[in-house]
Amino acid sequence: MRGVKTKLLYLLTAVAALAAAVVFTQWDALNGGTERYHQHLEQPSGEELGPCAVCGGEADLCTHLPVICVDTGGQFIPGKGVYGSSGELLSYETGPDGETEIPVTVRTVDGEGVWHHADDEPSVTAQATFRIRGNSSRAFSKSSYRIKLYENGDPEDGLDLPLMGMEPGDEWALHGPFLDKTLIRNYMWMNISAEVMGDAPDVRFCELVLDGEYQGLYLLMETISEGPGRVDLTDYRTGDAVCSYIVRICSRPNPAKTLDAFSFYTDRLDSERGIELLYPTLDYQTQQVKDYVAADFSELEKVLYSSQIPQGDGAYKRMLDLDSFVNYYILQEFLAVNDAFSKSTYFYKDVRGKLYAGPVWDYNNVFDNFFVPLEMEGFILDQRGWFGQLMMDSDFVERVIDRWHSLRRDVLSEERLNEYIDQTIAWLGDAVDRNFRVWGWSFDPTQLGALERREPNWWDVAQASEGLGPEEQEQAAAQLVASLNPSDFDEAVDWMREYMNERGRWIDQNVETLRRHCQQSKNASRIVD
Repeated sequence: MRGVKTKLLYLLTAVAALAAAVVFTQWDALNGGTERYHQHLEQPSGEELGPCAVCGGEADLCTHLPVICVDTGGQFIPGKGVYGSSGELLSYETGPDGETEIPVTVRTVDGEGVWHHADDEPSVTAQATFRIRGNSSRAFSKSSYRIKLYENGDPEDGLDLPLMGMEPGDEWALHGPFLDKTLIRNYMWMNISAEVMGDAPDVRFCELVLDGEYQGLYLLMETISEGPGRVDLTDYRTGDAVCSYIVRICSRPNPAKTLDAFSFYTDRLDSERGIELLYPTLDYQTQQVKDYVAADFSELEKVLYSSQIPQGDGAYKRMLDLDSFVNYYILQEFLAVNDAFSKSTYFYKDVRGKLYAGPVWDYNNVFDNFFVPLEMEGFILDQRGWFGQLMMDSDFVERVIDRWHSLRRDVLSEERLNEYIDQTIAWLGDAVDRNFRVWGWSFDPTQLGALERREPNWWDVAQASEGLGPEEQEQAAAQLVASLNPSDFDEAVDWMREYMNERGRWIDQNVETLRRHCQQSKNASRIVD
């Protein structure tokens, strides 16, 4: 159960929700960004709805949040990770006949302004394929899932539907926050990223019932794919010599989709990373298509990794959308996204335009919720990947500095962000308690596997264990693990809030030091082959 402090927030913030909606719209206008649907501001809370006229709150599940029901018919759900003795991902579990996904029925209950129950008349009923999804999250007890809608009994016949008021699409992600004990990181920062960048996958909180069993609080998310309302590009036509594309840097890339681009064959990516081509989709990835995208992407990389930036040539500005890279850098740096330019890093380009950074993805680990501790102070990305090159250009650095100060006056102001946290938690209300009635045991790190919790850095373990016997070393290590994992929901929120506030203040004081990267030096004219 949550503490008194969080419960008081419900009362204090519910009254302010309508006013905040107006303020946030003003922030969007000031920022010049996109309007964003913030579910916790658009939909009434449980308190605002009053008692449920159907069940009086007596049903096993009576919620103001949308409900998703998935019926597998008792099938085994593929996709869980299979790990080696050192924690490395070896493969994924498959069904008894090698299935990588299974057919299911999906129902949503999401009428606006009413209480929802699992047995209510569904808003949508559809066939879908279903599997566990994610990277490191495949080890979690609370799984995340991929849903691919189809019709006519044919999984190849995709069905675009506007689930929970989002733009129509056939592929969706059901994110189950587990390592993130605040439950809100992905929701909050997908929404705010859309305000900053102009696009980010849309998201909605919901509660999941799987084969009749309540699974807790989930977040339904649009996936990154091409199409209206998502990444809207000029469509590929078979035989086109040039084309729009979406690519991503990822771990364990699919060999069939991997591009032999410049940073890949020059070994500039982290170990076991690759560049995958996501659009055009695999069915259209002829050798001609892959060769074109690899050459086009590599052309920009060769410019970035050349002497042209420190010499002030500026050729790369004709090839990429500079504002998107400035915004992307600021978000990833502020949030301390350790995976940026290593995993889940996307780029897209319309055949008629420049290369864009984004859309953003996977904020489950932001603000020091990574598997090992991250320092609050210090820049993380200023010398990583392309940003190490872009930082040599004074124009890029000045754009970052100016944009940061501008965002801190409105969209990313400390006051606004703290208010956003409070209002989101207040709106979720009893859904938080219901989630932790199922998953509350996970606050005890001794009940979690090493891949389901935060672990200390090896040097912290060595320092804490110095001079101790084997039994005392084990106790010291256990104490370190306990200190890194929150003991309850309130503590998880407090930790995130404290890191967020301190991180923002540190960047406020140090963002101008990024200018050191574009000062003339003996290395400024180096040529990278």
